[in-house]
Amino acid sequence: MRGLAGEKTLLKRLNRAAILRLVWEQPGVSRSGVAQTIGITKSTVSQLVAELHDEGWLSSDLPDVGSTPGRPSIPLHLNAGALALIGVELGVEGINAVAVDPRGQVLARAHAAGQHATVAGALTALEGCVATLRRSAPLRARTVLGVGVGVPGPVDVARGMLLHAPNLGWRNIALQRMLDERLGGLGRVFVDNDANLAVFAEYMFGAHRHSADLLYVYISDGIGGGLILGHGLYRGRVGFAGEIGHINVLPNGPRCSCGSRGCAETLFSWRALHATVRGHTGRDLEPCELRAAVDAGDRALHALVTQAGKHLGLFLGTLANVFDPKVLIVGGPITDLSRLILEPAQAEMQRRMFGAEFRSVQLERCAFSTDACAIGAAGYAFHALLQNKTDDLPRLLETTLH
Repeated sequence: MRGLAGEKTLLKRLNRAAILRLVWEQPGVSRSGVAQTIGITKSTVSQLVAELHDEGWLSSDLPDVGSTPGRPSIPLHLNAGALALIGVELGVEGINAVAVDPRGQVLARAHAAGQHATVAGALTALEGCVATLRRSAPLRARTVLGVGVGVPGPVDVARGMLLHAPNLGWRNIALQRMLDERLGGLGRVFVDNDANLAVFAEYMFGAHRHSADLLYVYISDGIGGGLILGHGLYRGRVGFAGEIGHINVLPNGPRCSCGSRGCAETLFSWRALHATVRGHTGRDLEPCELRAAVDAGDRALHALVTQAGKHLGLFLGTLANVFDPKVLIVGGPITDLSRLILEPAQAEMQRRMFGAEFRSVQLERCAFSTDACAIGAAGYAFHALLQNKTDDLPRLLETTLH
């Protein structure tokens, strides 16, 4: 009997999560639609929906959830005003943290500028950003469901280890354990590579929401790649998938922070282009300033940006030949140059693609700009909650209930 009771408890837990997941994926779905999609009885759906409504997971403005023949369908929606997720990008030049609702709308932001020489210093600054978000007005009446953290290097997710972040100079850091100790009171904490989480922003909240396959290239001080395959994040065997910035392009080229020479990020990352522009102008120009100078008629700078776009397109053409994606999304500071770099990149990519007459790859700018990693980190925390098969949904704050 105890085994049967345990099975019933597990089944109920799975059904509750499945209903919540479906309501998030299909806002306004009816109870009969839920029953049809999940494959459970309408009476079971009504019972579980009533529970989720009473607990604050579903919108508090829903009519009575009882079922009466002949009544019109009652649309189901997440109680987005009661829920929040936190996403953090632990970057080379600082920390960017956001709080979002389950639809990906940013509720609050926090930043900590500057390079953090030590892991402890970085985590203290990160903890401060999270605390700032928690104190912000939009989060006072919300339950934080989880926290995601993106880092600039491969992560062995199974062990929670940041294996190597060359631009930070970190190796073999037990980051998951450290984050759990500092942030464990805010639901589950997740850590992953920054580009992996940036592609997840597109998958969860972007124009290509729920696309089966997506390829994302993040171009900042370094270059990283994130890959969605069959609706799942592809990390490789131990987390090194997507380290495309360290593909060797020029064997005897500039020294890379990883120790090799001629890696892609030494040639056409934003850091590389920024250094080239500084050598030409003697000034440190941000992407928007560089774009303004080109638009104002600086032909030399236009030539530099166009050349960088062609190098990028050559690289993207190689990726297109390997992965054959429908859409290739480019994000990071370099995309603030917009058409100036993306147009020559698209043209060069098309020229370099094998079988280009039979296929086309759409090159798009990331919809989330510099927030992509942080928003994707928050989205991953929510996705993990919806997919969870081991624990029931967390309890919400009393303030979220009626």
